Amino acid sequence: MEKNHLLLTIVTPEKTVISEKPVESVTIPAFGGEMGVLPGHASFVVQLVEGILHYKDGHHKEVFAVLNGFAEIHKDKVMVLAESAELSKEVDEERARQAYQKAKEILVLRPADLDLDEAGAALRRAAVRMKVAEFRRKHKPQ
Repeated sequence: MEKNHLLLTIVTPEKTVISEKPVESVTIPAFGGEMGVLPGHASFVVQLVEGILHYKDGHHKEVFAVLNGFAEIHKDKVMVLAESAELSKEVDEERARQAYQKAKEILVLRPADLDLDEAGAALRRAAVRMKVAEFRRKHKPQ
């Protein structure tokens, strides 16, 4: 591995999404805000929230919708352990829009059996998927 690269690994309970891919930089949705990681970063463990993870590999930028978990940065390796990680091209924008609308309606109606934490998380997950799909649409090769 070149000194100006990180090795990125993304793992979910279902599969290894990426295994030790050399990248120039990674931005992760950390609890408390986005966290950028470059080669030489100090060792760190951080909790992830629903958000967008992206990495840069040369002129190529890839984007994932990430749902909760943890990330460890150690010796130019970034290990992401997430509940879910969906590549932008895997996200169905219309389905994400429908899930967002449904979650909003449930929050407005507030049925008696509503779990506010679960409903809020569903809304945030759908919002992240919509952002990832929007990124893909805006950065689609012409």
